[in-house]
Amino acid sequence: MEKGIKGIYRLFAVLVIFFMTWAMASTIFSPRIGAIFSLFRDSYSPKVTIVINIFCLFFAFLLFFILKNLLKKIRIDWDLSDKLLFYIFGLELVIYAVSLFLFIRFIGFHQPVDDTAITLKFLEQLKDGENWGYNYMYSNPQNLLLMYIFRGIQFFFGTNYYPIIAVFCGIHLITIIFLFLSLRNLKVSNFATLITIQIMLFAVQITLHVPVAYTDILSLFFGSATFFFITKYVNKKKQYVNRNIIYVLLATATSTIGFISKGTGLILILAMILFFAFYHTGKWRLLAFLPLVFLVLGNFGWKQFIDAQKLYPNSHYGQPNTHYLMMGLNNTPIPDNLSGDDKYRWVVGAYSSADQRFTWDMFLDKKMPKKEVEEKHLSIIKERLNAMDFKQFLAAINNKVAVTWSSGDLKSSFEIFLGTGKNEKNMWVFRSKTSGLILYAVMMVIQYLVYLGIIFTSIKFFKNINPLVFLSNIYISGYFAFLLIWESSPRYAMGIFVPAIIMIGLLIEKEKTKRIS
Repeated sequence: MEKGIKGIYRLFAVLVIFFMTWAMASTIFSPRIGAIFSLFRDSYSPKVTIVINIFCLFFAFLLFFILKNLLKKIRIDWDLSDKLLFYIFGLELVIYAVSLFLFIRFIGFHQPVDDTAITLKFLEQLKDGENWGYNYMYSNPQNLLLMYIFRGIQFFFGTNYYPIIAVFCGIHLITIIFLFLSLRNLKVSNFATLITIQIMLFAVQITLHVPVAYTDILSLFFGSATFFFITKYVNKKKQYVNRNIIYVLLATATSTIGFISKGTGLILILAMILFFAFYHTGKWRLLAFLPLVFLVLGNFGWKQFIDAQKLYPNSHYGQPNTHYLMMGLNNTPIPDNLSGDDKYRWVVGAYSSADQRFTWDMFLDKKMPKKEVEEKHLSIIKERLNAMDFKQFLAAINNKVAVTWSSGDLKSSFEIFLGTGKNEKNMWVFRSKTSGLILYAVMMVIQYLVYLGIIFTSIKFFKNINPLVFLSNIYISGYFAFLLIWESSPRYAMGIFVPAIIMIGLLIEKEKTKRIS
């Protein structure tokens, strides 16, 4: 049995190593060019992007090499004191928050963008007593939790957008704190904890998503809370078995709320089910049912709450998920005669207004039953798949990987641009050969550190099972595989940051303890 579990553990490690290598390769061989991938990339040729990416990848390798050698130079018995660690970390959080608000004020970010703006618009209609009917919120009820959060903020602070930014900044700070405490739960040394948490603090691509105030930040928050409780559970497992159940319950509860806030949270729940089933033996494998029970009850309870609010004309709200599978195949097959910049600007599987209009015509305008809409979607999916031979299909999948994973920017600079009302006045910050290059390089180095950290950790812990590495690899491999068939977007890549930080902390600590042993 133990041999079989180790085989499964190593299988997920191999999958993650392959997927993250694929993600890194896409940044060099097929980086996507366009404003949504980076305002800096959009201002220069693909060759410039590739050269910069190569240097950033080399620098990320160099940072890991320097850190490994630095650990060899440090005295074995030396570590930061708890007091100094908390002082430095607290100071960094203050600087982080102040810097973010100064940047928002300087850049002129003053209005909600994309789905955040739409959600706020429908919130105003709801407050004015208007009936929603068949509209965006009927089609996208996954934004309802976000809407109620906005409503709570407006109840206390008014309708100005800046309080929403402030609250989401606070939410993200708590996310970072959860990750910090998770590393301490795992007995990662103070020095290794401080080094690791810098990745999250310097992840400009995520910081710039904070003022957007969308579900991506909520997903990171609930993901970090889930991992925090899992680290408490794993840390205490052999000592206080009965008390551990509390941490499992809290982890499953936070992951369920995370799923309600953003649908991709389902992957973490499924990863927890597999983790509890594989990692435990005997009756403790029954813990695998807890995430499933919470998912069913939480989803049912949330639906009952929504139905009780009488927001919609009926209970059939929510466009079919087949819509996102269909959209994930748009722009296929890739033309063979693409050359120059066009080859790098062709995007497979990203948001398509034509595909969205196709779904809304059926689901909202004609009010067709979900089953009929699904059948139409499946028909389109079949047509798009049949239009490609195997080689074209592989090219399309590789393009989708590049769309999601090749840009360290994660669509952040473009979102900031929209938040300024498309004001070009200060966009030199992202486009210039000085500040633009520096910001873009920082984003890419951070992204490479995440990819490499996941790979190195999976290799370092390949022989012996580490529970957090096991859970993280199940989640990351599932998340990557899911995005191969789903709608593509650069911002989805931030979904692996939480487990990546945990894994990198374990990697650094392993290097330190290896020297001690």
